[in-house]
Amino acid sequence: MRQGRGPAFHKRIKRQMGKALFDYRMIDPGDRILVAVSGGKDSLSLLHLLKGHLSRAPVDYTLIPAHVDLGTCRSKVDLLSDYFQGEGFLFRMVETRIGYEICGAQNLPESCCFHCSRIRRKLLFETARELGCRKVAFGHHMDDMIETCLMNMFFAGNISTMMPRQELFKGDLVLIRPLAYCREEWIREYARQHGLPVREEACQEGGPGSRRRRIKNLLAQLEKENPGLKTRLFHSLKNVRMEYMPRAFHDGNEPSPCVKGPHVQ
Repeated sequence: MRQGRGPAFHKRIKRQMGKALFDYRMIDPGDRILVAVSGGKDSLSLLHLLKGHLSRAPVDYTLIPAHVDLGTCRSKVDLLSDYFQGEGFLFRMVETRIGYEICGAQNLPESCCFHCSRIRRKLLFETARELGCRKVAFGHHMDDMIETCLMNMFFAGNISTMMPRQELFKGDLVLIRPLAYCREEWIREYARQHGLPVREEACQEGGPGSRRRRIKNLLAQLEKENPGLKTRLFHSLKNVRMEYMPRAFHDGNEPSPCVKGPHVQ
């Protein structure tokens, strides 16, 4: 469903990002923030929103966009370079051949996506340290967090998802996801309205048969049948009632008073 074009739409997405920034204390005065820009709608919208937020924020911070070039699409690298320069950013392009090396590898223990993501993240962390950035911002949104939780439940047997703010290496590096409260459909419309130079990566692993795509399609169908379902799922991630979750006594958990008593065979 296409979102409205007026001021109310822009106010909502900015307000929700601002709320996430505040709730999780994502930005501190003087922060140097490396913004991971893949070239997709999410990361470009994040960069655009964070730049606009600077004029309204009570704190000052510096944004440094960084793109990891997979070595498979030179035109995208040129497009992003032109955009960053036009917006007045100091930026970093990390050149690699990941696209060829990973996708051409045989007998990988995990999917190409897993290895590609891990290597790109490692390179971004190294770039952040090199540039003196303690924060790294990713464009993951509410839908990503819901999908990740369901993927972990369905395929990994655990309940977990992305965190809006996550400290790594004993706090030396902090990952932030300012779009955590924003719906994907809002971001898609925001990127369209602002004419952002979106160029999605053509990756076979993320195609129609991928696990994430299947989860995304399932959620889209459920949302169509039950409007507001995605928002409720997201809120449930912050409202886990542990007293009603199954936990065995040998895990070191004391039984609640209402279930204490003799063991029944």
